[in-house]
Amino acid sequence: MAAPSYPLAHPSTPGFIQSRWSLQRAVGHTMSPFSGNQQVQEYDLALWKASITLPPMKRSQASDWVAFFVRLHGRRGTFALGDPDGQSLQGVCPSATLSSDVAVGDFDLPLSVGNVSASGTYNDAFKAGDYVQLGSGGNRKLYMVVATVNASSGALTLEVEPRLKAAGSSGDTVVLASTKCIMRMDTNELGWDADHVSKYGLSFSCTEAI
Repeated sequence: MAAPSYPLAHPSTPGFIQSRWSLQRAVGHTMSPFSGNQQVQEYDLALWKASITLPPMKRSQASDWVAFFVRLHGRRGTFALGDPDGQSLQGVCPSATLSSDVAVGDFDLPLSVGNVSASGTYNDAFKAGDYVQLGSGGNRKLYMVVATVNASSGALTLEVEPRLKAAGSSGDTVVLASTKCIMRMDTNELGWDADHVSKYGLSFSCTEAI
């Protein structure tokens, strides 16, 4: 048998009953004990983190998740995951591509958007809190839109966080639905609990892999 090929796709059922998403940053902070003056220094680190809880389930359902955990080989393997509450836009943009090249460290995404209305605009094409994805396969990167924008004449510029982690080229597809990034488990010990009637309890935490 060949070794697993990463990133894996996690089982699609059952759905998560609880999830916690966060963005881990590295910001140095010092404060004078005499004056209270503060200094801060922000570094490049900005990683998505998630904690996931699955519903109680019988072995017939849990087996796919148990096998998924085992195939990850602890923190060796990676998998694709997205915020389950952010898998579709709140806005109304149907499709988008990059309208020009973007570089690592940029905060803006210049887009060409599809199917603009006869009036030439989309109100709330993207809303603050929407997710977009750049890249595919093992190179998926996830960003959050931080300001609501309208489309005008098929073009707009998104403000996103965190800053871009990979460059993109004009014409690249911007994924707007089922957005994901590549994650790695936070521990090498991936386990599960089962009670006397074979009801399983499963939860895990993970951090973006770059």
